[in-house]
Amino acid sequence: MIPDLLVVGAGLAGGLLALEAADSGAKVCIISTAPMATPISYGGVQLAALEQWQRLEKRHGFLGLEPAELLLYWLEDQKPNIPPGAQRLDPSQWRGLEPLLVDAPLGGVVAMPYARVDPLVLTENLTKALAVAGVQQRNLLLQGLLLEEGVVRGCKTKAGEEILAQHTVLAAGAATAPLLASIGCSLPLLDCSWAALLQLEAGLLDNFFCGQASDQPKAIVMPMELKRMERERSTSGAQLICDGGIAPWGKAKVFGQASFFGEPIGQIDKPNPAVMRAGLKEAAKSLLPQQLWPSLAELPMALQPVAFSRDGLALVGPISRFKGLSVFTAFSAAFSLVPGLATVLAAAILDPKRSMEALSNLELLPERLPAI
Repeated sequence: MIPDLLVVGAGLAGGLLALEAADSGAKVCIISTAPMATPISYGGVQLAALEQWQRLEKRHGFLGLEPAELLLYWLEDQKPNIPPGAQRLDPSQWRGLEPLLVDAPLGGVVAMPYARVDPLVLTENLTKALAVAGVQQRNLLLQGLLLEEGVVRGCKTKAGEEILAQHTVLAAGAATAPLLASIGCSLPLLDCSWAALLQLEAGLLDNFFCGQASDQPKAIVMPMELKRMERERSTSGAQLICDGGIAPWGKAKVFGQASFFGEPIGQIDKPNPAVMRAGLKEAAKSLLPQQLWPSLAELPMALQPVAFSRDGLALVGPISRFKGLSVFTAFSAAFSLVPGLATVLAAAILDPKRSMEALSNLELLPERLPAI
């Protein structure tokens, strides 16, 4: 039997969409096509999305949700635009919440109510939840989409197998654009960059903390103003952008991120890892303790392509030029947005009468997805 829904991409977006559709009674197949950016995400969850994650865990078991603090910092030469509801901290408070900030020359730090989903736990447990929900899971290399008389029928693998479905959703991050190109389609708002994080291994942190790194408070540290987000909205600018941040990562932590933007727009060739590491090492000097600096040259570095939208809003909904095809990608603050949007998109696909109304209410209009 042909599935009701084929989801391409088995990361956060594709996985939660597949769960929502399966919970509604749909027969779903999900394809993992390439390494996803989900495992190297910070996993931050705004409190407005907390209920959605609690709903998911009540239905599907533990997915990694846990309390956390969000610490937003600025440097001494910067003037902060402090968001409403933020609590300004003194140095002893912020160093207590994140001891790695002990030597950081910061102008100040505020704390915001927050939570997080451990990306490593999610990656493992989401696979189990999909299996229990009856979602068919496959790991395949795709050649492109199957198009017949203006209708997308599914996709074709590099081995020549045709995977058919009533509706196909591309939730494949940076792999979305090449799949669209296979049927002569492009979305002007869809672009991609490369993201890099340094993995601060548990052993290194144990030595620094003189104990178990996993016993430290769970805090996500980010700059008040993300240079990456400003660069994503511009058609030109520096190719390498570094935003110093720290986040828990299993029993260890990650530092980053460095973002590499292609020239021309849309270029996704892998950048020189040495360039990315050099950028991260330089950014670390304004945040990490000096005694950790010599280790940065040898630490593992995760490097993955990520999708983003030129107007800062997620790309969610049907592609008007083709029947049977939607996109679900290019999220900013994905762990806060995806759970709610997955519910809306699944309902819109399975009940087309609700499609335009549901998506219009979110201002994620299909009109933003002109296919050229």
